[in-house]
Amino acid sequence: MAQSVLSFVSDDWAYWIDRMAGLFTATEIVLAGVMIALAFTLPQTGGRLFAAIERHGSKLLLEPVSQLLAIAVIAVLARALFLPWLGPPVPVSHDEHSLMLQAQTFLEGRLANPTPPFWKHFEAIHINVVPSYASMYFPGRGLPLAFGLLVGEHAWIGVWLSFALMCVASVWMLQQWVAPPFAFLGGLLVVIHLGVFSYWINSYWGGAFTACGGMLVLGAVPQMLRRPEWRTGALMGVGALILLITRPVEGALLCLPVGVMILVKLLRTRASSFARDIARIAIPVAAFAALGGTLMIAYNKAATGDPFVTPYELNREAYATAPAFLVSPPPPGEKRGPEYFRPFYDWEHIPYERRTIPGKLLLSVLAKFYDSWNFYVGIILTPAFLAGLWASRREPILPVTLAFFYSGFVFETWNFPHYTAPIFPVVLVITMMGFEALRSWRPRDKGSGLFLTRAMPVALLFTLLVPTSAAIAGWPPLVSNQHNKPCCALQQSTVRTEITSKLKAIPGRDLILVSSANHPVHLAILYNEPDIARSDIVWANRLGEEEDAPLISHFADRIVWDLEWSEDEKGYRLKRRASSGPTGSSK
Repeated sequence: MAQSVLSFVSDDWAYWIDRMAGLFTATEIVLAGVMIALAFTLPQTGGRLFAAIERHGSKLLLEPVSQLLAIAVIAVLARALFLPWLGPPVPVSHDEHSLMLQAQTFLEGRLANPTPPFWKHFEAIHINVVPSYASMYFPGRGLPLAFGLLVGEHAWIGVWLSFALMCVASVWMLQQWVAPPFAFLGGLLVVIHLGVFSYWINSYWGGAFTACGGMLVLGAVPQMLRRPEWRTGALMGVGALILLITRPVEGALLCLPVGVMILVKLLRTRASSFARDIARIAIPVAAFAALGGTLMIAYNKAATGDPFVTPYELNREAYATAPAFLVSPPPPGEKRGPEYFRPFYDWEHIPYERRTIPGKLLLSVLAKFYDSWNFYVGIILTPAFLAGLWASRREPILPVTLAFFYSGFVFETWNFPHYTAPIFPVVLVITMMGFEALRSWRPRDKGSGLFLTRAMPVALLFTLLVPTSAAIAGWPPLVSNQHNKPCCALQQSTVRTEITSKLKAIPGRDLILVSSANHPVHLAILYNEPDIARSDIVWANRLGEEEDAPLISHFADRIVWDLEWSEDEKGYRLKRRASSGPTGSSK
């Protein structure tokens, strides 16, 4: 045990530095320090200005419908302001390419695509090619992207609108739990914290749509406990449907404790009308759950040929070495795919290996809690969250659901905030209950609590200064792919976009053969649209001259390129094969 702990300390120090350090985190620490110091020394600071703002904004702060409309506009405009410098994000990861394939497939009216000829050349991480060509993810993940392609011809439009929808849902949910001013403030905090620079708005990984489902479920709870109605049951059912088709396991970790506690409380307080009340909840929820189940069965059937085998299961069995849960055995997979797949799946296997070493298992568990706190709450809002945990003792459904969720989530192998999106509504409600509780907190007869409730949103707004400067002026340089922090996701160019831009500027269609040698582990470059043959540029794995020859012959009208990687994995070379492409074409 001592050796395990020592290894935990010595081998993984970089693991914690990566999560805890950085200029954005330093900014948070400084602002939080100043805020807390003023709260206990000069709590009257800015009192008149804050009072005037609250007085003039009282009409908006008290009108529920106006709040919903206002937060929708604010959520859209907040990100729109940065479009000149931070345009629509570019898909970077394997996950994003898989979800783009899913969205494009839906837009063409299919749930999955036929297996392409020469399918081994088109194997890509997180994408199935047999028995159908499809994403491995659950169908709800790609729906916002498909909507964006439908209404705006760009998948990111769907991400943008789904985030705005989540902000509206957050205010509606909070209106059921806290006083109206705090409901609107909660929506504003979501926009500031996650709606400009986080990967939930600047990538295609998702998170907001799933969280929206959780907000509909949690927002319906107070009404269910007061007076169950069919409309409220339907809203809860829609939320459960969204969770089912996006993140069914984590969605169940939210819905199960919520459902049990609703049943227990109704049985205790409304025994005489229990059957009628339960019907108004159970019937609409069951109807929407059945709809979601039907969609899942149809999707499974189209993608795997078996209505009860998900594309995710099929993909893990074909390629992966680690299961989705720490307590599961390794998948009995074929370990299929080109050579560069193995380093990726070896890296993915590391958290699974850690489960057998107590110190490293402890690290994994702590990282799950830390990353959720860091992404959803952060240093500045921590006083409100802690106060909310104390205040929520009067609403046991909140802390019980929080505890139940993480008791289950610690058994999952990997850890990203979009995994935990279903619990974000609970964290948000607890945080805003903390704002309410702090408002009247007066230690030593000072208005420290009132000052904190006013200063936290301002401090949070100030945290945007650093990434704003990075986006507009290019300084200071920030890590552009942070997933465990609300900042930052700023990357706007990749090797794939560079090559695509170069080739599209010159007439002709292309076939790019991508080498496995020195292939960067986390670089997702091989991705094709649903109809590969119609694509201007086809990306394929280079498998050897003998296997590549039939593919090249099949695409005889295209110019053939070899994409090779430098030994340090930091550069590449794109070289045209001699005599490739139609007669007279050149690049």
